[in-house]
Amino acid sequence: MRLFLTAFLSAFLWLGVNAQNFPIDTETKLINYNAVEEADGNADAIYKKAHDWFFTYYKNPHNVVKKSENNHIEARARFKILNPADKKGVQTMGGIVLYSFTVDFKDGRYRYEITNITWKQNSKYPIERWMDKEAKSYQEKYEFYLTQVDKEINKTIEGLNQALKQKKKETNHDW
Repeated sequence: MRLFLTAFLSAFLWLGVNAQNFPIDTETKLINYNAVEEADGNADAIYKKAHDWFFTYYKNPHNVVKKSENNHIEARARFKILNPADKKGVQTMGGIVLYSFTVDFKDGRYRYEITNITWKQNSKYPIERWMDKEAKSYQEKYEFYLTQVDKEINKTIEGLNQALKQKKKETNHDW
């Protein structure tokens, strides 16, 4: 049963994303997740929440957060991707994906941007290459990789958004 479930989930993830679903910057033609979101509080308060989130979300935040000052956070993070399951349902490591993550803050809002998404290789390997099905180097597993990247980046964005939009619990001092 476990073997079937692993194979089913792998196939489901593989089919889940295609190149048209990715946010592509019109100028650079690179994948770029970005948005401006509203949040309660002034810039300093939102920045503090985000800073706290970075230091709880990432396992090694001191290596991830490269700059954190003046209502600006710059980070360089990574995550593992897996190969599709083989005939026995076993998934092996597909590699490491690196990305840049910046967040800026103003009163009542923040802007995030996730860019420079690359596959860790001997030289820089932009993941946009995985979308070129006409390339000689194209492999079917690249769709599976893209699905994982999209899922992980969206999970990260959702975590940040939840942390910054969470209302501070008010303490009732009149008890």
